[in-house]
Amino acid sequence: MKIALCKTTLLGPISGADEIMLNYAMHLHNTGHDVRIVLLYPPTISDQYLGRLELSGVPFTVVIARSYLFMLIRILRHLCSLLFFLFVLKRAPERLRKIWQVALSFITHIHYRKCRAFFARQSLDLLHVFTPDTGAAMIIRAGHELGIPVLYHEMGTAHHLPALRGYYDDLEKVLPLCTEFAALSPRLASEWTLRFPFLRSVSVLPLTAARVKTFDLGLGSKTRPRQTVFGFAARVEKGKGPMVLLDAVARVNSKEPLAVTKIAGNGPQLGEVKAHASALALGNACQFVGQYSEPLARAAFMESLDVFVLPSLAEGTPNSIVEAMVAGKPIIASDVGGVADMLGNDAGILVPPGDTAALADAMLQLARNADRRAQMGTAAKKRYQELFAPSAVLPLLVETYGRVAGNSHHFVSQAGKPPHPWGTFSPAN
Repeated sequence: MKIALCKTTLLGPISGADEIMLNYAMHLHNTGHDVRIVLLYPPTISDQYLGRLELSGVPFTVVIARSYLFMLIRILRHLCSLLFFLFVLKRAPERLRKIWQVALSFITHIHYRKCRAFFARQSLDLLHVFTPDTGAAMIIRAGHELGIPVLYHEMGTAHHLPALRGYYDDLEKVLPLCTEFAALSPRLASEWTLRFPFLRSVSVLPLTAARVKTFDLGLGSKTRPRQTVFGFAARVEKGKGPMVLLDAVARVNSKEPLAVTKIAGNGPQLGEVKAHASALALGNACQFVGQYSEPLARAAFMESLDVFVLPSLAEGTPNSIVEAMVAGKPIIASDVGGVADMLGNDAGILVPPGDTAALADAMLQLARNADRRAQMGTAAKKRYQELFAPSAVLPLLVETYGRVAGNSHHFVSQAGKPPHPWGTFSPAN
């Protein structure tokens, strides 16, 4: 059975959808499945996900190997981003996103026949398509016309940021052509069922991440700061809530220095966030550690923390939370998207999005209670094993592939595996 994991392109340096797709592909490939990644357009040569893909041994193909229009749009987008942010133009990210969407839509219409011809030559049994953009919509149309079963996998939440509305309006037009729709958690699947009531089949396919071994440098506990170390790892932009985090840290440390916060990542709001940290006089209580670019650095960052914090305004099921779970860290996160599904009742604390006081209170609770941190960290690692470890996710993934493609007999070897807790979801539940 030939499976193609399809996306418009890789969008590093940090992309949750790229991370999920690569993890699926590598684990499927390593367990003997005939899987390949198909990109509509080539990524940049320096893209970290491209480097990891090339090292993994997973076959990958680019449909439109050379598109001068796509290359030009990508260069202009990058230059415009630099200029817009240099002059601090309000609403620049939203305007650039709209320009990018319109331009990409125009280009994909030009390349549709070539895309359809490519998939006609591949003899594929299933297309697994990620993210709601015009390139994904074109792949969905081509697969439907060729009679190839299509599984569309949504990475986000129905309560997404307003700037993404155009993408989902376009997605709605092609979703009826898909064989099945998948979301990342039960809550998200229910949300999308309400948003798109015409969907014929909705399932849950969680993300997965493997544990990465880190090296014990022998530094010992003496090097650990007296304060509790909270960590944030995400694209530094408004939707991830970094300003809310800084305000919460200032509250936590208002009477005594209880917390140190490490911020890992890059993004359009980084300069503004650094300026805000300076204005709050956080000093050494806020450390900007740069952007990690590969799994080992990511694991080492998580190991250096006492608590992971993600105060996002909108999310699906963030990869960073799973990475914190792998490291056995307690989590404080906004109650958005599928985050509540991830944490359950005992792996962390949920706070309302944008609520600085609630976030500060949760941080104070964990800063003052090491035993509770340890209990939550143990629960987090257990939930990782049950919900997100490759051994839990892979059987559900291949069972879904078999059902969507009408070839479930290909996966008889999965019988006897313990069922995934989210594998029984149905819209009626």
